Amino acid sequence: GRIGLALAFTAAMALGAGAARANTYSFSASGTGTDGALAGTAVITTMSGGLSIDLTSTLANPTSIGQEISGVSFTLNNMPTTVSLTSATGTLITVTDGAAPGYTAASGTISHWGTAISSGQIFLATAGTGSASGSPVDLIIGPGPYTNANSSIMSAHSPQIMGTGSFNLTTAGVTSATVVTAVSLLFGTGPDTVLTNTGITNSCTSNCGNTVPEPASLWLVAPALLGLGLARRRRARA
Repeated sequence: GRIGLALAFTAAMALGAGAARANTYSFSASGTGTDGALAGTAVITTMSGGLSIDLTSTLANPTSIGQEISGVSFTLNNMPTTVSLTSATGTLITVTDGAAPGYTAASGTISHWGTAISSGQIFLATAGTGSASGSPVDLIIGPGPYTNANSSIMSAHSPQIMGTGSFNLTTAGVTSATVVTAVSLLFGTGPDTVLTNTGITNSCTSNCGNTVPEPASLWLVAPALLGLGLARRRRARA
């Protein structure tokens, strides 16, 4: 009846009006740099007006700072004209002398990371293009026990981000339909090594072009669907 149609319409409108879109792309890279083996991943999510980026070092027990991730660069199919770093989160540690557990918690917040657009690419880095001035710190280090760590890790560029650093960028013009391409992972304080194209795979891993209901939308939909069910039960009893 009319009540059922109205409730169904309300549910559909709630889903459509409160929907959020976000596409997530996953990239991985491995290779060899000036200080030895390198390995890491970048997970980049595109959304309306911004990007979220998770950078993870997957190389266990590194020896030198040159094996730590210091940034990422990439292109988009619709490049923004401006970009800014709005937040950076992660666990900061100071690597010690290699005795278990090999590190201590570091105080403070993540610093030195920055972002820039250069040569048609977006850079997010703590070393090189986009980074703050001064000696790079807060590079991303892989899992311990850090028994091989030399002075470049233990003192010269402390502290480090353990495992994963998460960053949010504001990028006007970017949408969930924006495609991430040509990703490069940056390693070391130069950066010393750039792994790009070869050794990197990319694929959309979640919500690829699909609408994702926001929690608020679900609260609107639930009463509508409940009402629709009650209306049907009344008709069945009649």
